[in-house]
Amino acid sequence: MTDVYHDQPEPATSTSGQEARATPVSDEETLSVEMKPQAASAAQEEGQALAAEEGAASSARPAEATEQLGESGAAATATDLEGRRRPLEYAATPEHLLARQPQPPLDVESLAVRERLSRLRTDVMTLLTDLRWGVLSVEEAARRLVPLLDFSPLPQWAPVVTAHLYEIDRAGSLIPVWQALIARGDPGDQELEQRPLQASSPAETPLGKARRLAVLMLGSYKDTELTVLLGRLALDPHLSFYAAQALLRQNTLLARQTLMRAAKEAEGWARIDLIEACLKLKQPGFFDLLLALGLEGIPGLEAYVAPSLYRAIPLEAYLDPPPEVTLPSRLIQHAALVCYYVCLESIRSASVQSEQPPLVFERELQPLVQALFASARRYGGWPQVVALHQFALLLGRYWSGIVRGLIREPRIIDPVTSCLPLMPEIERWMNGPARDILLAALHDRNEQAWSPVVRTLLDLRELRLCAPLLAALERTNRLESAEEAQRLSLACEALAALGERRALDVFRRLLAEVVVLSERTALAQRADPLPPENERVPGSILAVAVLRSLALLEARECLDLAVQACRDFDPVVREAAFMALMRLDSSGEQWSSRMAMREALSDPAPAVAALACRLAAQYRDRESLPALRYLLQSRPSVREAAAAALAQLEQAVA
Repeated sequence: MTDVYHDQPEPATSTSGQEARATPVSDEETLSVEMKPQAASAAQEEGQALAAEEGAASSARPAEATEQLGESGAAATATDLEGRRRPLEYAATPEHLLARQPQPPLDVESLAVRERLSRLRTDVMTLLTDLRWGVLSVEEAARRLVPLLDFSPLPQWAPVVTAHLYEIDRAGSLIPVWQALIARGDPGDQELEQRPLQASSPAETPLGKARRLAVLMLGSYKDTELTVLLGRLALDPHLSFYAAQALLRQNTLLARQTLMRAAKEAEGWARIDLIEACLKLKQPGFFDLLLALGLEGIPGLEAYVAPSLYRAIPLEAYLDPPPEVTLPSRLIQHAALVCYYVCLESIRSASVQSEQPPLVFERELQPLVQALFASARRYGGWPQVVALHQFALLLGRYWSGIVRGLIREPRIIDPVTSCLPLMPEIERWMNGPARDILLAALHDRNEQAWSPVVRTLLDLRELRLCAPLLAALERTNRLESAEEAQRLSLACEALAALGERRALDVFRRLLAEVVVLSERTALAQRADPLPPENERVPGSILAVAVLRSLALLEARECLDLAVQACRDFDPVVREAAFMALMRLDSSGEQWSSRMAMREALSDPAPAVAALACRLAAQYRDRESLPALRYLLQSRPSVREAAAAALAQLEQAVA
């Protein structure tokens, strides 16, 4: 079990790897499929109706929602959505990761908490009285509420605070104040830069916390206009986490419909928040639509939504449906990809010596693995193959721990041992038809399949992987996006890991013609890395991958490329170039390597200058002693590296 696969493929029995010829229907057909012939429930009819009206309603919704939103809410949403500098799918990532961290329950019986809530009640009741008597305007009331709602950490305090606020204002007199708070928007980038590091996220500022509590408070009132407003706010990745909770709290038919419709429109973190909220409704009629939407529109964030889908949806029914049931291919593929991301995350996060079962063991494992294997042989799709590979790695790792007596947890031992009888057959199939399926997916140039397929074939040490990777690099003449650069970077590193030296000429062409290293070295060197939106970021990504690949291959004939990259304007590329230089010319035999090292001792980037200090010690370069002594006195950020290099050099001289 510890060695799940062999290094070389066994003779494949067929080119397609399909033992049955059942073919799923195309994605254009309906997503709502009855798994069993039975009478549809109200929730199922609602889910099917939402799926059916998607095309007609999507074009009319934005204008209609804007009209009902109100001037303040619409202005806030427009400002927030249009002011994003980063791509939408990556917006608010730190905030969402922080909100998902487990928080201990708040001890509401402690004296400090009770005093804080008592002061809040007194202050808010005074503010509410002044507002009702006209002493305060809505804007002034919103301004005075901001310091009162400064609770940290917000996810821990939010349920208690919103419950107390609702007890104070069951009539909803503060609704205009909550709307005014939301309309103010989050602090801008300039304001955030002036704050301490721990408050650099909008959600960690007093105004940001007040806005998010205001969104939660709107969910306490079952008003149609508020539902429409929350649906609009749910599209903002900075507010979607709280807007989705507010819609769940309303728990009306319109709120559920708004959740589903917003999930179709949203992207990135907003879609993840909305899908998680929809799954909490526990309505099987929504499962088809949620599984279809769950892994789309969230590039790079699939691992965050997969756990919720894994826990809530019966994936076995989608992986291997009965013969009389016809499913869209997208549902089958997404069910397999959910398994893939969950296994991948479980392998990364779990330790063999840990007795706490990871996420993958939260459901019965043997039926899932059996359904996945049957689906792989039945449909011959790459998602099933990569998921099956991750399951094999996971089971092999835990079986190794069980055999050595490191794992005694029954919740781990029982699922793993129940899957053991399946593994010999899975291993034989993975060494034959499965490899053909993965190679065919690469030839189809499927962007979604690229990363998992390449990584799986690399794990299997499949030498036939080299040809399609070389072809992909050879036909590249320019970089269109950072995503494309990341795909090509994976190809470079895979070729280097397989020891493919035919790629050296391709690597040289990539640096010369695609990255255009000569133009980049003519620019002024930066001390800080490039911002994500810079147009030269894709070139930096590819250059770093090529340099790492040259170092892994120990291609000394390409030393000139590493030396040239040492003068790149991006400090990330220069750092990778010096790391490559340490391997390609470890003793400093070439004069060009020593000159590049000496120049880098005055590099504006501290990390690059520190690497140059290490290289000076490695080369035992006596002529670097004056520069190192100067660094020791003049640059505190490099002082430690300079001192270590000086100590080694002086010892070598002595």
